[in-house]
Amino acid sequence: MAEKNGKKKKKRWLKVLIILLLIIILLPLIYMGAALIGRVSPGEAIADSYSLYLRVPNPVKLAKGLLGHETLPDMLSYPELAPAIPAIRWVEESSVLKNPLAGFFFRGRIEAALYQDRGFALAWDSRFLSPLLRLLPVISKWITVPGFYYVQGGKSSRFEYRPPGGETLFIGPWRNLLIVSNNPEIFESVLAGRARDGDLRGSGEKSVRAQDGDAVLLVSPDMLAAVLSKQDPRIAAVLEQVDVPSPVELSLFLTAKKLELRAAAPALTQNPALKALLETASPAPALTGLLPAATQYGTILSAGTLEDLYKAAAVFSGPELESAKDRAAASSRLYLGITLEDLLFSWSGEEFAVFGMEGRPSPVYAIQIKDEKKRQDIFNRAFRTVAVNENIRLNLDGVRIPRIELPDFLRSFLRLWNIRVPSPYYTVRDGYLLVSESAETLLAAVRGIQQNETLPKTAIWRELAKSGSGGSSFSLYYSLDTSLPFFLKGDTMLSAILGLYRQGLLRLSFNRGLIELSLAAIPGSGGGLIPVPGYPLETGGALGNRVYGILPGKTDDNRLLFTRDNSAVLLKPRDNSFLEYNAGGPLWFIPAEGLGARKSGDNAAWVVSVQGRVTLVNEKMEPQRGFPLITGLRLSAPPASEKGSLYLCDEDGKVHVVDSRGGISPWETAFASAIRSPPSFLSIPKTGKTYIAVYPKSFFGEIWLLDAAGKPLSGWPVSVPGIAFGSPLVFLRDNEVLTAFITQAGELSVFDKDAAFIPPFPLELEGVFFKQPIFDGDFLWLVSSDGTLFQVSLDGTVLYQRIPRLSVKEEGYITARDVTGDKIPEIFVTGDGNALHGYTRNFSSLNGFPLPVWGRPFFGDLNGDGKLECTGVGLDNKLYRWQFK
Repeated sequence: MAEKNGKKKKKRWLKVLIILLLIIILLPLIYMGAALIGRVSPGEAIADSYSLYLRVPNPVKLAKGLLGHETLPDMLSYPELAPAIPAIRWVEESSVLKNPLAGFFFRGRIEAALYQDRGFALAWDSRFLSPLLRLLPVISKWITVPGFYYVQGGKSSRFEYRPPGGETLFIGPWRNLLIVSNNPEIFESVLAGRARDGDLRGSGEKSVRAQDGDAVLLVSPDMLAAVLSKQDPRIAAVLEQVDVPSPVELSLFLTAKKLELRAAAPALTQNPALKALLETASPAPALTGLLPAATQYGTILSAGTLEDLYKAAAVFSGPELESAKDRAAASSRLYLGITLEDLLFSWSGEEFAVFGMEGRPSPVYAIQIKDEKKRQDIFNRAFRTVAVNENIRLNLDGVRIPRIELPDFLRSFLRLWNIRVPSPYYTVRDGYLLVSESAETLLAAVRGIQQNETLPKTAIWRELAKSGSGGSSFSLYYSLDTSLPFFLKGDTMLSAILGLYRQGLLRLSFNRGLIELSLAAIPGSGGGLIPVPGYPLETGGALGNRVYGILPGKTDDNRLLFTRDNSAVLLKPRDNSFLEYNAGGPLWFIPAEGLGARKSGDNAAWVVSVQGRVTLVNEKMEPQRGFPLITGLRLSAPPASEKGSLYLCDEDGKVHVVDSRGGISPWETAFASAIRSPPSFLSIPKTGKTYIAVYPKSFFGEIWLLDAAGKPLSGWPVSVPGIAFGSPLVFLRDNEVLTAFITQAGELSVFDKDAAFIPPFPLELEGVFFKQPIFDGDFLWLVSSDGTLFQVSLDGTVLYQRIPRLSVKEEGYITARDVTGDKIPEIFVTGDGNALHGYTRNFSSLNGFPLPVWGRPFFGDLNGDGKLECTGVGLDNKLYRWQFK
């Protein structure tokens, strides 16, 4: 009996075990079946009538790449991206991405679309979590998120998230997808199995080429045309000639130290010149292998011959280009007896380049030679004429480097291609004509080629170029230390973010009707600048373009000074609060240099109206005892402050000094003409002496060097040849007091303290000058009205570089300041436009420049963290502020 009972128990346990095994096996299979049966692609839930389409193949992978990306902290410093900071910090602190289960369950694809009416739809493939989506209505009663509601409506039951002040989001499951939209029609059309415009739902997979991209964006042709046409009228002209029949694909590839963007678009055209370019396959330019390893920036064009490029450019340039070509052709026949086709087209090939090298301001131009015998014949014929001369006397390091003196008509024609080589040196190497305005730069390029030290062998180039095919009709290699590519010169968020990447490679290629564009960029180390959170700052009203700072030593007491309409404004950077003092009319607001605190905590500043009303205010913008002071002067120049005194220039040629107690006294020296620029000062702490330089402006003018009391030093004044602008620069070099001055016509003079020229001055600089020089401790720096930046050594050596699209007149400003901490000052220039340019001594553009400000910027450590900041006013009347890394 006991044996029978034992067998029965064993059978019961066996049945229980079998049932448990079946449950363990069948439940997952049932769950898997529920997750797999009826699955749809996210693309099927979204209508095809989109303007913008986004695909994220693996959200977890993209999130990990973004959080691990080196430039992310700099990106988040921009105010526009500040709302994303809390979510990113939560993800980082929760370590959710480090959980393997999160990577398994949440890696489902996301696809989203934006439509013309700004409505959007997003679909997330929940994959193995899809059966749980059906439980959302059941658990909705336990969800207590503020603004989150469950709305029952039959088949269209859904969640609604109604944020305060924001638009409502509609959220709900559909099969294996989680659908999110801001438009109820779009949301309901997905659940109903149709698109709101009556068309069928998305036709399955949206076709993309970059299957391995971290994110892919499709842009409809209509949206692309609308956006690009607003950016540049020349782009609109291109779109009139080129048809884009299907969406443009943009793909993103992200690693810890590299950002890559790729674009692909089909293009059709009926224009023969453009069709010849589009229907070819771009070659791999051999010229890339000749770029020296020291190349800092370079542009390579290999889309066709000069004649092909001219025909394509003529499609968009209109009659101006044809007229310029006709004038150049007529002049070539007249002066050289050579047709323009023979002079330029007959011997040149299909590859052209311009590149710049480290520490050398002059670029090198390279032209492929398809017929060297023809080139030699053309050059020899040109040199036998009186219009062109070949100078072969220069020999550098055993290499003879001829120099060409070009006629005006040919220089004018080359300017159409942005080539400015007034008297170029040239040489021929490996089938290419190399041309540069600097013989030393040309020699350095030749040496790099001879020693096989080329750019493609560098680690940076290999990193940037490794993902490309090699074929390219246009390549642009850049380093933000030395150049600013055209696509970073706008003020959009995209250009600002791309500006965080120090080096990059842009390539454009044609592939039989398909245009492909790629940009690979890597961030820099330790260079550049980032916006300070909270800026640009709207202060209201029209701001003056000169910003000053007061840094008394305690961070909380730091102040910024500027003007707004008829008021002096004092801003506290700590909390961006400000005080103002209304002067009742136009005014100047400057620090009371050398005055010190009249009582503890006060930071004094001068408020001066154009009518000569003077007020000394403290940090609370309260007038001090003895002020305001009515001087009765008719000011001829802005005021200047030095050693606690204010200097005012009157229309009668006198200079008056105002002290901190409201006393006013004139200099003993009066001038025959009014002073139009404030005096410049040199105070020497070791000796306690102060030197003052002034220029009473007239056609028969003189420059003066005076002591602190306004008494001329022995030998002064000195006559100057012609009219000028600004006040002379008085500076110290090796304990010697020197004075520098340049006339409007470009005669630069440097005098010693006894008013004698120091050799080899005076020098003649080419250009028109509205600004006086500055001294950086070793060199004089000047900028001409056409934006040419000059570096002048006191031994007479002159280097210069043209800053594109810069015009500098009396509103311009130039200063020197060490912002990188290497004890070597950088040079900063503003002109008539909304751009602050920054350069190293080697004429290398600083990372992040130009900045969108004008006038006088202020450099200083306002937040006390040991890093300099740059503050300036934009033409949009906003106050901008950046911090150097």
